[in-house]
Amino acid sequence: MLTGPRTIRYKLIGWFGRAHSQALRISHGKFMHSLAGLDVLLLTTKGRRTGRCRYTTLLYIGDDEFYYCVASFGGNDRHPEWYLNLVSEPMAWLLINKRYIKVTASVLAGKQKDDIWIKFIRYYPGFSKYQDKTHRTIPVVQFACTDVVPE
Repeated sequence: MLTGPRTIRYKLIGWFGRAHSQALRISHGKFMHSLAGLDVLLLTTKGRRTGRCRYTTLLYIGDDEFYYCVASFGGNDRHPEWYLNLVSEPMAWLLINKRYIKVTASVLAGKQKDDIWIKFIRYYPGFSKYQDKTHRTIPVVQFACTDVVPE
């Protein structure tokens, strides 16, 4: 079993992410909707193996039409589970500012990805360090709104 600093770091990321997601879910977005002053959303995906709902808290940028997230996993060489779930089933839900939004996810490429990536680096410079740490290209996911549940 690996117990190096990187492995422990990713386990802590997972533990904190689960606790943060649970707090957002229980409060319906009233509490913990930011992290170190940065806006976060709660993503609900369908597990690709279990079919169960999976919850993840993510930094995001966007507007009322499109939202964007980065599948960084802190610079891990593996894609995060939420990203793999979206590749398998792109329909998902976001909880943003106490609103539930049904979305369809797609992975950006080319100039569109590059433009959004630059915005993310300005929003949170740590993403650049994550890209430097990993051998994979970190994906940028676009969420297109299909329905909004009123408060």
